Amino acid sequence: MIRNLIRCKRVTKEDYEKVMAIFPPSEIYNGGDYLPDYFHMLIDMPHNEMYAAVIGDKFVGFSLMTTVDDGRSIVTRAGRISKEYAGQGIGGIMLKWMNKGSPLYRPEVLWHKTAGNATDSPLPQLIKTGVYTKTLEQDIRCYDTHKTTLHNKDTVMRKNNPSFKAERIDDKLLGEILESNDHKQFLFPENEIVADYVPYRAMNSNASLIVSKRTSVVVSDLNCPQRTLLSISNFWQAPLGMVCNFNVYGCVSGNIKEHLILHFAKCICRPLRDYILLRCISSKGTSLTFLDNAVEEYGFNRTEFYGKGLVSVRRRIASKL
Repeated sequence: MIRNLIRCKRVTKEDYEKVMAIFPPSEIYNGGDYLPDYFHMLIDMPHNEMYAAVIGDKFVGFSLMTTVDDGRSIVTRAGRISKEYAGQGIGGIMLKWMNKGSPLYRPEVLWHKTAGNATDSPLPQLIKTGVYTKTLEQDIRCYDTHKTTLHNKDTVMRKNNPSFKAERIDDKLLGEILESNDHKQFLFPENEIVADYVPYRAMNSNASLIVSKRTSVVVSDLNCPQRTLLSISNFWQAPLGMVCNFNVYGCVSGNIKEHLILHFAKCICRPLRDYILLRCISSKGTSLTFLDNAVEEYGFNRTEFYGKGLVSVRRRIASKL
């Protein structure tokens, strides 16, 4: 049986090529796979741990796990199984190993969390059958453009908007916002925040985990909680081009234009591939008319890309019941 051939191991930096060989990145998320670009950044972050299923010296499965929520939750951030071994239970073998034998599931960890497509993933069915409980559901809207258009439009946007009420903030202020009861009711009514497809509780200690080298956090109207807009962006170079996740919370109005300018400032100075994809994730039912108008000024067009919604879920780890 295949389970007798598999061993599980902790992934190191030297395993990069073996991890990438498990499944072609160009075929993951329609070419939007972040792992080739994010791998070395993520493995250097102490709350991330990577594991592989190995047969002989070949990697046939992979899982990236992130510890959040003061160490009480583990998030499956990424996973992949070799085509050659698809459907043979490798994912289940890895999860069982991590549940019982891996140092990942420490005594304080109570919850297993993940986030995925609200229509084209197994999560809706797993919610329906009671395996997971839904913690948050969000809308996704995607736009795309060409790098030349982005550069040209960015110059115009900055010229036409010489001063900003919006401002970039660090993880310290982000943590204060996450903890603020005044802001939480308008920004995170479910007490949950998703950034770069990772679900977190809205708590101060998660702020330093949310912010990485690729992250920008921008806020406006902070003194008026009902009007506050918080946006978080992360970007990476994928097989199809540059992808930018743009998470927005709160009151989306004309202020969104300033947010976009400040976010693009971080990535536009880097070498860009021709194709640019902007993926906006917002609270379910948020009116994005102002965003549509702002990205149109930037030269973006609406596009369909990997679903229209994101669902976050959690389950109590069986051994901790």
